[in-house]
Amino acid sequence: MVPLIRPVLVPSRLPVGDLRGGVGTPYMVYDVRRDRYWLLFTGWSDPTGLKREGFVAPVDEGLNVDLSGLRKILPSTFPEPAEYTNNAIRGLYNEARDEFYVTSTHGKDAYIFVFDHEWVLKGYKVLVGGFNKDSGFPIRPTGAYGNIRDALAVAPIGDSSAVGLFMVRNFDDLNELKVEDWGELGRWGRGNDVIDFTTMPRFQVFVEVDSPNKWVLQTYIGPSLDEVWAIDDLKNVALLEASLMPLLGVEDSLTQIGHPHYTTLPDGKPKLLFASFRDTWSTRPDTKREGYTHEIWAVYVDESIFNPASYGELRGVFTGIESKWYYVPHADRLLISISGEAELHQKLDLHDEVEQVTKLSRGINVIDKPATWVKIKAGAQVKATIKAVIK
Repeated sequence: MVPLIRPVLVPSRLPVGDLRGGVGTPYMVYDVRRDRYWLLFTGWSDPTGLKREGFVAPVDEGLNVDLSGLRKILPSTFPEPAEYTNNAIRGLYNEARDEFYVTSTHGKDAYIFVFDHEWVLKGYKVLVGGFNKDSGFPIRPTGAYGNIRDALAVAPIGDSSAVGLFMVRNFDDLNELKVEDWGELGRWGRGNDVIDFTTMPRFQVFVEVDSPNKWVLQTYIGPSLDEVWAIDDLKNVALLEASLMPLLGVEDSLTQIGHPHYTTLPDGKPKLLFASFRDTWSTRPDTKREGYTHEIWAVYVDESIFNPASYGELRGVFTGIESKWYYVPHADRLLISISGEAELHQKLDLHDEVEQVTKLSRGINVIDKPATWVKIKAGAQVKATIKAVIK
């Protein structure tokens, strides 16, 4: 029987010098033409954790990583020298062109790299310049008519208290590729960092948050994509957040966790791959800094992580005059603490012409049985905390 939580790569047990400093940002990639699974991840020998490099290695259905097939695909000095290098990598396989696409945040930029089926580099390009985040820049193809060559991407934005949404046009051709910033997707916490998301079974974000207490995992819950009429509708959508931690069953021997990646590969079982920051609570004698010997683990999950009711409460913060449409499915009650007068607009469907409007007054407002989509509108800038209670 497979344990609920199990190690995948632990540096102290590895016979590879390049990985003895730490490993992180795990990502599963499936080469369907050759029926081969790859674990894509960062590794480093640098004890301060700054000179990270990109690796791939074959992995079997038991989550055993074949280090004899380990390949370094992104050295710390590539694509250019930087203080903090290739610190978060994500990837996917393009069966139509028999290519692997890998994204990386390196220095102050987010890059995309194209490799052939043997992991030989074919080309690369800056996706977002001046990015200055170590979060990674995951992309997911949309793949439907009208958006066949496009992909969605998410990343922390601004001071990292918010998650942003991006559209990557023509992502399968470096000459035509361009990135559109679709603005804020959701806001909660002060340190959204290494990030991943799904478009199936629903549009949902998984992100490490650097809280004042622990590095932990949280999620932003969105609609299934058949609840919006077109991908462009997501420009007008906002998501509320919840903590993943109570659903995972991890405990304090892992100290802190981050670097989430949801996958059913390679064994068909839903799981979150994550990094444990076991040694971050103490100072190393050699570096005089906290430890950075990250480990890669897997926690097996079920469909409850995609059920809004599993979390009990979804939450968000809004500042401005008019919000996007918040997705609050099956909410029994909506609580809105707001700094001034405003209106709450409600719709059952994002494209409904009929809206219900409720006055919001300064203070805490309680709305029973709200509709699926709600928006805040005000005559002047307001600050609001939003909580959707779901039984």
